[in-house]
Amino acid sequence: MIYSTGNNFGCSAIEIKDYQSEKVIVMNALFTIDPKNEAYRNASVLEIYVPDLAFGKSSNSSCFMRSEQLKWQGMSYETLYEVGTCLTTWIKDKNTICIEKLPIYDEMESVTFILSTLYVQKGKRSKIEKSSVTKLTFTYTNTDMYESDVCCVVEDGWCFFHAEFSEYGRYLDKDMIINLEGFPTDVNVDVFLTGFPHQADIPGAGTFIGRVENGVITIPAPSSTNTATGHTPFMMFFAVRDK
Repeated sequence: MIYSTGNNFGCSAIEIKDYQSEKVIVMNALFTIDPKNEAYRNASVLEIYVPDLAFGKSSNSSCFMRSEQLKWQGMSYETLYEVGTCLTTWIKDKNTICIEKLPIYDEMESVTFILSTLYVQKGKRSKIEKSSVTKLTFTYTNTDMYESDVCCVVEDGWCFFHAEFSEYGRYLDKDMIINLEGFPTDVNVDVFLTGFPHQADIPGAGTFIGRVENGVITIPAPSSTNTATGHTPFMMFFAVRDK
């Protein structure tokens, strides 16, 4: 675990779960900001300052951001929409993590960022070794769902997960609890489920934040008003193992 030493966008100290080697750095973090604060408004690129990292420059990778918009306030069909999109992120130097600034949610009350990211050292030549895929068995506790395009890679210190979910099914009005047999039980990180339709006036896809812990993914009742999914909503993350 590392803690940020500062940033240029007006956020408090950020706690980052990390795995570091000479080839890759995996980071998990979740933090929320007020996009109306002056420091954020003045920043062209978001920078997080950290203690020395294992290497000083990475290729581009990705992270996620989300916000909320309340529509039809005071009406019987008042709805809170949770919407998100992906951003580019990279390691600028040994003490600076950069995140692309995308101003599409600048007029919202808050913006949440999620790092579930693997950074690869830029400009380093090395042998590429293919990872093995770990087979998972999905069990849905209280929802009628099915998964597709599953990929899970488990390495010493970190893992990767991707899955798409059924594009139909009335399961968004209750907690989504997914048991993953075969997935590491030493992973405890925030994750996101995205790719849903919405009627908000801001860009992005319907996006819900959850958590994976002890081999179980939990997404608290995503939406009581949206009872269908978009086309192949998905979940994807790199996660640090608590070894």
